[in-house]
Amino acid sequence: MRATRMSVVDFWKNETKGDGLNVRVAHGVNSWPDLVDQLHEPFLNKSMMIEGDVFMQAHRRPRHRAVPVMKADTKIADRITFKEWLREVATMHKAIKINFRSNEVVRPVLQDLYASQADPTSPVLQYPVILHANVFRSPRSVETEVDPSTFVEKTKTLFPDATLSLGWTKQANFSHLHPKFKKLSWRQLFHILEYISRLDQPVMLSIRLSVAAHSKEQLLWLLGMDQSISLLLWSDSDDHITNWTPILELRSATTKNRILYDLDPKHRKFLKVETNENIVTPATFSLQDWQTVEFSSSGSQLSTVVRSEKGPAFLGEPTALLLSKIPPPKFPSQQKISGKVHFLPKKLAENVDLDENSGVSVFLMNKVQDIDSPKIKNSLEVFIGFDGKVKITNGEIKNLPYYETKSIGQLPDSDCYGFEITDSGWKVRIDAWTDSCGEKAEKMRRRRTVSLELDTPFKSTRNLRNVVVAKKGDAAMDFLLEELRHSSASSFSLISTLFFMVSTFYLFL
Repeated sequence: MRATRMSVVDFWKNETKGDGLNVRVAHGVNSWPDLVDQLHEPFLNKSMMIEGDVFMQAHRRPRHRAVPVMKADTKIADRITFKEWLREVATMHKAIKINFRSNEVVRPVLQDLYASQADPTSPVLQYPVILHANVFRSPRSVETEVDPSTFVEKTKTLFPDATLSLGWTKQANFSHLHPKFKKLSWRQLFHILEYISRLDQPVMLSIRLSVAAHSKEQLLWLLGMDQSISLLLWSDSDDHITNWTPILELRSATTKNRILYDLDPKHRKFLKVETNENIVTPATFSLQDWQTVEFSSSGSQLSTVVRSEKGPAFLGEPTALLLSKIPPPKFPSQQKISGKVHFLPKKLAENVDLDENSGVSVFLMNKVQDIDSPKIKNSLEVFIGFDGKVKITNGEIKNLPYYETKSIGQLPDSDCYGFEITDSGWKVRIDAWTDSCGEKAEKMRRRRTVSLELDTPFKSTRNLRNVVVAKKGDAAMDFLLEELRHSSASSFSLISTLFFMVSTFYLFL
């Protein structure tokens, strides 16, 4: 392949001075006159990206094969074919954005792109190519969405060097929509991950400005993923922004060329005069401290752990684990695992009986080398269920009658639970509490807490246990760990050490 895999956010670093707000897009360049205008446009207003819309031209006579053409004005008699359009724009030294307007056009256009790069006589696509389709259906949609599976799979197979762009269908009377339809929910985000989490090529998500203003947490999570993700924020006259704070925080919290802007002039003018200084936000999850271990799944749906600096998401069947790469400390030090779990039942699971064992499990293991399947047995387990059940289980004891097998508690029903697990070697403790999710975390008035302890066997090696985080239950309940930390810097007090020695001596007697 002779095309470039460079992402547009890297391509425009110099031209935009590192700010995606300086990107200029030429919309609807679909005819010969539009192409001529691009050749003679003023230097100061020169566009950085050419956008074209392609669809299938059906002929009345059946012997004529339908071909991809550009969606030009109906007044123009001579439509330009996609092949002709591509040959012209490839020589203009600009990024190219191709909008797919139907399912039928996906395969032939991608085949033309593939063939153009295999043909040594065709112009080399030395600049980024963005392949865009509206694959998600919006409320009050006025167009038919492109099938996301077909679009993603065909693109990955036939033209993997492009940036893949996904968006939502156009809407009628957007300003009259209920506010709940003007945001990206966590469920919708997890649905998006089903298509992009396995891709190696750069991915762009096209988001309406009004939707982005109500979806800051979800978009920051996407930008924190350990793969090349960027955003294109667009707007028109129907976007009425009353609170600009989330948009300004998005601009400040990430590298500015990770977000591109295609805005109505009034919105662009507002952002131009606002400060654009970067603000570094602390990560709630360390990508380098946790390793994903995956096992094959029998189902067709996505079952994995998707990692982001804002926390890992456990999706589908419980077939993936998170293994902490922080080595366990030696006694008398202790280690802590803390976090906040946000449970998200699938939409189809609302009327289905969920597995009562669905939740998040933290395993404390002596040997992680023994893991040969996602179902861990004979290990100490700390469990938090979606229904508020909290449990510590001594799964590794067999012939030790002096130890209790489990300790159980119950919290009120909540979407989110915070927790802190303390492993002291000879004892494990969990403090868990009801919590609010996302931006509502500060609005919770009353917090319910439960604390459990369980004496546990302690190995003679004096090393504490390895930490493994896993999903338990079935695919009907997903969850997001909005926070997950593993630390081992604290140590026992002298009193705790003496208590351990006395307890051990008592058990020996």
